[in-house]
Amino acid sequence: MSGDGALPDDVRHWIEREAGGPVTSARRHLVGASRQAWSVDVERDGTELALFVLRGGGSRHDAAVLRALSGTAVPVPAVHAHAPELRALLLERVEGRSDFPAVDDDAHREPTARHLMELTSALHALDPAALDIEHLGSAPAQPDHAHTQLAAVEGVAEMLGDQLHPLFAITLVWLRRHLPSGRSVTSLVYSDMGPGNFLAADGRVTAILDWEVAHWGDPMEDLAAVAVRDMATPMGDLPTRFSEYEAAGGHAVDTAVVEWYRVMVLTRNAMFIGLGLTGDDPAVDRAQLTMYRTLLMRGAALALCDAVGVDRPTVASFTADAEPGPATFGLAPLVAHAHRDQAETVRPALDDAYVDGRAAGVAGVLGHLELHLRHGRQREARERDLVESILGTRPESGLAGLAALAADARTHVHHQDPALESHTATALAVHMLHEGLLAAPLLAELADR
Repeated sequence: MSGDGALPDDVRHWIEREAGGPVTSARRHLVGASRQAWSVDVERDGTELALFVLRGGGSRHDAAVLRALSGTAVPVPAVHAHAPELRALLLERVEGRSDFPAVDDDAHREPTARHLMELTSALHALDPAALDIEHLGSAPAQPDHAHTQLAAVEGVAEMLGDQLHPLFAITLVWLRRHLPSGRSVTSLVYSDMGPGNFLAADGRVTAILDWEVAHWGDPMEDLAAVAVRDMATPMGDLPTRFSEYEAAGGHAVDTAVVEWYRVMVLTRNAMFIGLGLTGDDPAVDRAQLTMYRTLLMRGAALALCDAVGVDRPTVASFTADAEPGPATFGLAPLVAHAHRDQAETVRPALDDAYVDGRAAGVAGVLGHLELHLRHGRQREARERDLVESILGTRPESGLAGLAALAADARTHVHHQDPALESHTATALAVHMLHEGLLAAPLLAELADR
């Protein structure tokens, strides 16, 4: 076998048993922070099978949805086998690229995005009663999808307890205050639709992947997910995308409901990642999880500004001559050296794409830490000044000031002074924009999006 791609023995034996031949090659991929994946070739009776293996949480749900969608208008990979004990899924390997913004021909971008909206419409047109997905059960007869989703997110907030960031405390209050009403449409909802979760070739989507969080819900949730992913990976003009969805037979787009779900999706996904970061599973890529969480939290803060009707703020770069605190004396140059060594010496010597990806994460973490050491005091001073201008008293720290604003929001769940709500949204956005500046090495090309 040419290169085992770090394929575990138990997984390899399972593949060979299910596929009916030996694994001849395996190549590992970076597919997210909490799942493992390999492209695998198997020789069977003189024929080479091109397969793809996913391992990690959600494989049972993923398999059930993929099987239910087989033969529908929604393109998905065929399921060859599922091993619950290994949390592994053996799939047909579909041709196509997942890096939507990097397609070779710019002319492919618009047709690919349009095709995705057509497929989203096709997904929502499927009759829930005709889809046999055991873990989802029957679609609700009298749905209140927004309430169901919000209740689940509030449950995660309770699990986080004292570790709940003030941003989430405030977005949850806004979501509770603005719950959509009168919605009765139920569809199978992907819940994270957009770039990064599909393969494409020649201007067409060849497969939509990773269905483990699909559920019965409001179609507007998927449009909100498209809007969320568009914040980091632009899909073109969003009103055009939504018009394409409607033209393909999709449900009438309610932009107010889409906006509510956009805040909800950003809050939910960031909180779930935060929950994952409370553990210390060595198989989890903490650097990538932290990168995603920072992006989602920054997006949630900016989306909240949009929702309350306040202009998104901007922040100035930190000055290069900022003095680090006494406790960090000598650490910033040391971490800067380690960051440079990892980026300029270690990574260029690596020829394995997966290992290089993990090494890039280490370099990003070191760069993130260096900027925190150099500019943390300057960031604190700015944010304490801002919160003091809102509350009239100077908080012990910027985060303590945001916590005070969150406490006020929770006290006024049903109604808050509009001016205070606007100031609070601005303060949260400034906090997360500052975090984005300090996390720039970790966010890499996404830092400025």
